[in-house]
Amino acid sequence: MGNYEDIRLWSVRFQLLRPMETLPVPYEVVLEKQVSPAYHLEGRGRPQDHAQIVCTISGEGAFRYKEKVYKLTPGMAFMSQLGDPDTAYYYPGHAAEPWIFLWISFDGFRAVEIIREMNERYGYVFRLPLDTGFVKHLETYRSQRGTIRFVTPTEGAKIVHDALASLGDTIERPEMLSRRSELVRAAQELITTHLDRSLDLEAIAGELHVSREHLSRVFTAQTGISPGAFATQERMHLAGRLLRDRNLNCKDIAIRLGFESASSFTRAFRAHYKVSPTQYLNS
Repeated sequence: MGNYEDIRLWSVRFQLLRPMETLPVPYEVVLEKQVSPAYHLEGRGRPQDHAQIVCTISGEGAFRYKEKVYKLTPGMAFMSQLGDPDTAYYYPGHAAEPWIFLWISFDGFRAVEIIREMNERYGYVFRLPLDTGFVKHLETYRSQRGTIRFVTPTEGAKIVHDALASLGDTIERPEMLSRRSELVRAAQELITTHLDRSLDLEAIAGELHVSREHLSRVFTAQTGISPGAFATQERMHLAGRLLRDRNLNCKDIAIRLGFESASSFTRAFRAHYKVSPTQYLNS
């Protein structure tokens, strides 16, 4: 499989001082290169109390879970218990260039339990960006290459949890952003289809099955304005179109947009456009 120094481009080992049984333990962070089809590691027979996360940086590897084989091209990663008999990873015989991959391993059954739970949520194989998130987090250990870090049990557990938190955030963030965007789009649609009445954020949040506070927070974070400001903006845009295109007077528009009176509409219009409806028409 090649000389040890040629295989490991850099590595950092962790040595725990007085381990605690209930805390997960970091074992190693390694940037590795494989070029031989002889490199083939089956989970069966390997240690049951170790787990790992592996991400391809360049080239191509392969990961098998049960009967399915996954190509590990750049950005593709897998996560598993080392001794999982349903898994294997290897350098594929057809590969034309070295497989370079970055990995972190963990020791102890607590770490294995965490990885198993993450497998249930995220699966075994997933795509990671190479320039941010989890990969970038592991790359920070490059500056410590060739060293053995002596860590306390709690420091070691923090290293494990920081790595796993970074992984979870990298995987879930696009989904969370998508969910938030969908929530905002749904809220905007409800607001714009009910411009004939004052904003009832509680009712909109109820229709979307979220709390008023959550909706307001997500909406403002995604759009830069509050739901109330968005509703006012849309009502005033519609008011401007009604003034110009339909020649409606302020009283008619006030009724159509749910204002109590023509004067309350005029005040809102002036606050938004900085001119009166008459001045707006004449501009």
